[in-house]
Amino acid sequence: MPSRTTIWFRDASVIIFALYVVVSIAMVPWSNLKVEDPAPNTCPNGCPPSINFPEDKYHHYDDSLIFDWNPVSVTYHIEIRDVETAELVYEVNLTNFNSTTSPRLQVGNYSSKIFYTGIVGTNLLDEVTTEEGESELIIDSDVHQLNSSSKITLDWDKVKVYYTLQIREYPSTEGDTDISIIHEATNLTDTLYEYSNFIEGNEYTWSVFAHDELGFNSEASSQNDLRIGTTKFLAFMLFNDWQVPFLLLGVMMVIALQAGVFLAREEKDD
Repeated sequence: MPSRTTIWFRDASVIIFALYVVVSIAMVPWSNLKVEDPAPNTCPNGCPPSINFPEDKYHHYDDSLIFDWNPVSVTYHIEIRDVETAELVYEVNLTNFNSTTSPRLQVGNYSSKIFYTGIVGTNLLDEVTTEEGESELIIDSDVHQLNSSSKITLDWDKVKVYYTLQIREYPSTEGDTDISIIHEATNLTDTLYEYSNFIEGNEYTWSVFAHDELGFNSEASSQNDLRIGTTKFLAFMLFNDWQVPFLLLGVMMVIALQAGVFLAREEKDD
């Protein structure tokens, strides 16, 4: 018959192993396992912000919620030309960068233009048909005199982007387009926004779109369904995060292992 010390050592080893399994499962980044649809890169009016939280048909148990989305990118087109010949000596398209350096150029005079081409997914230059329209997109221009062979570095201020978030009542009938906006937050510079006046038991839809300081808007994100304080709120509160059910499973494993060890010891004692 094993000694009491051996039994306690065996039981402690089982408990430590079970706790190790529970902690390991809890530390797994389950949120990274979520498969996200690839962000679109071609949109007629600029691609909308992609949604992080809450996802569509989310059940929430409180009257306060933080909305989270990804920032949109903006694009630029840069041209450097020889003043005398009008030859294009450097051209580049950039996304989210506000600085660029040309290759080494020969002695001479050069002109540079920096065009704003819009929120990523569209190209405003493609829509321009007149010189007046093109000039509206020029956010910086300059003339550079090179007395020796050298490079030209251009820097400019980024075009600022703001966001508008709209929360609507849930449509009473499918296909209903006349939906009241119960809250609209405009000119947001952050991609997080907290709203705390939801009514328990109601359903809502929400969306967000971007607009830049030059007056161009992106497309709006899809309307996501949001359900507040439903009768299932407790289950969704507990199981909305993947790690919680696994933690409960780990606890049950500890109890089952302890029960098995206890029963085995009882049988030997008999």
